[in-house]
Amino acid sequence: MMPRYYLTRLTIEGFRGVNNENNPLDIKFQADAVNSVFAANGIGKSSIFEALCYGIHGTIPKLQQLQAQERPQDYYCNRFHSRNTASIVMEFQPDDGTSSVSIQVKRDEFGNRTVTSPSGHRNPEEILAMFKEAFALLDYRTFARFIEESPLERGRTFSALLGFSQYSDCRQALQAVSDTRVLNSDLEKRVISAKIIAAQKASQQALISLRSSYENVTGKSLEDIAKLDEYVEDITAALGNVNLLTPHINGKSLDAIDFEKIKEVIKIEEGGEKRRELAKTIESIAALEALTAYELKTITADQESIGTMVDEREELLESTHGDLYKRLYESAQEIYSKDTWVDNGKCPLCDSELSISITEHVNTKLDQYRMVAEKTSEISEKWQESDWRNYLIALESAPTLQVDLHSQITLAMDTKFSSGDISKVDLTTIEEFTSDLSHKLICNISSLTKKKEVLDKELPPSLVQLTEQIGYGQLFKDALILYRKHNREEVKQQSRLDVRERWSTFISSARQAFSDSEAILVQARIKSIDKQYKSMFGAIMKIGDVVPDLYRADDSENLHVQLSDFHGQQKLSARALLSESYRNALAISVFLAAALKHSGAPRFIVLDDVTSSFDSGHQFWLMELIRTKLQQPENPDGLQFIILSHDGLLEKYFDRLGEDSHWHHNKLQGSPPMGEILHQIHGANHLRSTITSLLSAGQVKQAEPLIRQYFEYKLQQIIRKVNIPVPLDFAIKDTSRMVNNCIKAISSAIELHSKAETIVLETQQIQDFTNTYIPTIVGNWFSHYETSSGSNFSAQALMGVLTAIDELEECFKYDESCSERRWYKALDRR
Repeated sequence: MMPRYYLTRLTIEGFRGVNNENNPLDIKFQADAVNSVFAANGIGKSSIFEALCYGIHGTIPKLQQLQAQERPQDYYCNRFHSRNTASIVMEFQPDDGTSSVSIQVKRDEFGNRTVTSPSGHRNPEEILAMFKEAFALLDYRTFARFIEESPLERGRTFSALLGFSQYSDCRQALQAVSDTRVLNSDLEKRVISAKIIAAQKASQQALISLRSSYENVTGKSLEDIAKLDEYVEDITAALGNVNLLTPHINGKSLDAIDFEKIKEVIKIEEGGEKRRELAKTIESIAALEALTAYELKTITADQESIGTMVDEREELLESTHGDLYKRLYESAQEIYSKDTWVDNGKCPLCDSELSISITEHVNTKLDQYRMVAEKTSEISEKWQESDWRNYLIALESAPTLQVDLHSQITLAMDTKFSSGDISKVDLTTIEEFTSDLSHKLICNISSLTKKKEVLDKELPPSLVQLTEQIGYGQLFKDALILYRKHNREEVKQQSRLDVRERWSTFISSARQAFSDSEAILVQARIKSIDKQYKSMFGAIMKIGDVVPDLYRADDSENLHVQLSDFHGQQKLSARALLSESYRNALAISVFLAAALKHSGAPRFIVLDDVTSSFDSGHQFWLMELIRTKLQQPENPDGLQFIILSHDGLLEKYFDRLGEDSHWHHNKLQGSPPMGEILHQIHGANHLRSTITSLLSAGQVKQAEPLIRQYFEYKLQQIIRKVNIPVPLDFAIKDTSRMVNNCIKAISSAIELHSKAETIVLETQQIQDFTNTYIPTIVGNWFSHYETSSGSNFSAQALMGVLTAIDELEECFKYDESCSERRWYKALDRR
C-alpha cells in the first residue's frame, strides 16, 4: 500500500505578498496536531495558501481568472524582491515512517518554473502530481461555489473530491466523442453517405443506358444484372456476326474493341459524309435519351424539399442577430464556463440584475445559431445528394445541349449551398435554368430524331442498321465502364462507412458501459459518506430538523442537493432555502466526509478562511469537530488539518488551544509586501523556550517583551483554570486583559473568599501569591519595564523573573494522591 503524506514544513521567499529576501518565511506544521495560522488581513495568510497552490498545481486560481492584457504572469513573484524570483520549499512526511521528502519550486524572472528535491527524490514532479487532489487545498470560494454552481459542475467537482476525477474526465471525453453530431462531423459519415447515394444513382443511370443499348443491339431485354458478363458476350456475338466487322470483334473482349476504328471501316466501306453524320446523330440521340431516365417527379420533390428547408433556415436566421452577436454570446459562454463569472443572475457585460439565468439565456441564443448551422449543413447535404443536382450536371455537360462554361451555374450554386448563402431567389434561378435545359433536351431529341429519319431514308438500310448497332454497342461499353466504376466506388465508400459505424457502435457502447460503472461507483461512495456528512452538518449547525441529502441521477453526472427534512417538510431545494452559513456548512461537511474516505497521497487538508460566513458559535463547533473527530491521531483514519484564518474570535480560540499538545498555533506578523513576514508559535512552553534561548544568548532587549507576554499568558491561564470571576469589561475587551487588571481580578477573588472563609488555598499559597511572587515580579521588573528603566536588568536577573512567573501558578495547584499537581477547580473547591 502506497504511503500518504503529511505537510510538515513550508518555506517561502519572494512569492506574492511574501518578500523576506534572504530570510525566508519558515513555518513548521505538526502531523499529529491541528495546525492553525492566524494573521490579520493583509499580513500574508493568503500568500501561504497561494504558495501551496502554485507549488502543487503550478497555478494560482485568482491569477488564472485575469485577462491576458492584465499580464497575470507578472504577479507571481513579489514585486519588491530585488531578484524578482520566488522560492517555495515544501516538506512532506510519509505516514509509514520513512524519510521525509522535500520539494523546492522556483520561479525565475522570466516566469519559468523549476522543480527540484533538496532531499534527493528522483522524480519531484511525480510527487507533486500525487498531491493534486481536490480536497487538499480548500478555500471559502470552493465551498460557496459547490452549492451555487450547476448540478453538472457540482457533480464533476464532487467526483474530483472523491478521487474520481480521472473517471469523470474519461466519462466526459467518451461523452464528447460519442455524441451523434460529433461522430457525424468528425467521421464524415454524412459525406460518405452522400458519396454512396451518388454512386448508387450514377450506377442506376449507367444501368438504364446498359438496358437501352443492349436491347438496341441484340433485340432482347437485359433482365438480370447478375448475368452482366453473359450480356457482354451477347453484345460481342451480335456485332461479330456481321462479316464486315468480324475481323475487328471476334476473339476480343468488349473492352478491347475499338469502336472508332470500326466506324472508320464502315465509313470507308460506304463512304460519304452522310454516313458520318448518321453515326454522330445516333450517338447524340443515345446520349440525350439517357438523360430522360431521370424522373421529373423526383426532381420536383427535391426542389420542393430544398425550398422548404431554405424557408426554415430563413425563419431560424430571423431569431438571431448576426455573426457579431454570435461572437458576443460565445465570449459570454467562455466566461461562465471557466468559472470567471459565477453569478447567473447578473449580466457580465453591464452588471445589471437579470430576471433569468444568464447561462440559460446564452445557451438558448447559441442553440439558435447551432440550429441555423445544422440546417445549413442539412440543406447542403440534401443538395449534394439530390437527383436535381445530378440531373443539372448531366444537362450542363451534355455536348449536344452546348452549355458553355460561362453559362453553367452548378459550381457556383455548390459554393452557395456549402456556405449557407443560398436564397429563395437562387433556388428560383436554378429551377428556371433546369426547366430551360429540360425543354432544350426534349427539343434536341426531337430535332435529332427527325434528322436521323431523313438520313435513314437517304442511306442503304443495312448500313443504317449497322451504324446504329455500332453506336449502341459503343454506348453499352461506355455505360458498362461507368456502371462498374460507380459500383466499385459504392463498395469502397460503404466499406469506409461500415468501419465508422462499427466504431460509432463501439464508442457508444463503451460510453454507456463506462457511465454506468462510474455512476455505480459514485453512488456507492455517496452512500458510504451519507451518515457522516449529515452527522457533521448537524454537529456544526446544531440543528436536528434540517437534514441535507445528496442525489445523483444514474444516467448523468448531475449532483443535486436537496433537503430530505426541512422542519417537517421533505424533498425541498437546499439552494433555494438554506442561508449562506448553512450552505457552506453543508459543503464543508460533504468535503470533509469525502476527504476522510479518500485514499490519495495527501493526508493533509489546508483550509483558508472557510468560516467567513459563520458566527462564533458555528466556528467553535466546526473547530471542535476537527479537533475531536477528524484530526489524527484522535481519529486513526483522520487527516492533518492546517487552518488559515484572519477571524479575531478564532484567534482567541487558537490562542487558548495553543498550549495543548494536540494543537499547534502560529501567528503571522510583519509588513508585507515590502517588508518581512515573521511567524510566532503560540503556547507557553514554546514561548518560554524562546525567552530562555534569547537570554542565554544575551539578547535581553528581544526577551523583555516576550517575558511580559509570558506573564500575561500565565495570569490569564490561572483565571481560566481556577474560574476567577472577572469584570464584564475584562471578558469582552482584549485591551482590558493587561497584567494589572489580571492581578486585580485574582487578588479581589482571593480577598473575597478569604473574608467569606470559603477559600480552599493553603495559607502559605495565599502568602506566596500576595507577599512573594507578585511583589517580586511586578515591583522588581514590570513596573520598571513600563517606565523604560528595565534596560539595566541583566539576563540572569530576568531569568529570576521568569522562574518567579513559573512558580506563581503553583499557588493555585494541590497535590493529588498520585503525586501529580492539579489545578484547583475554583478558589472554594478542588
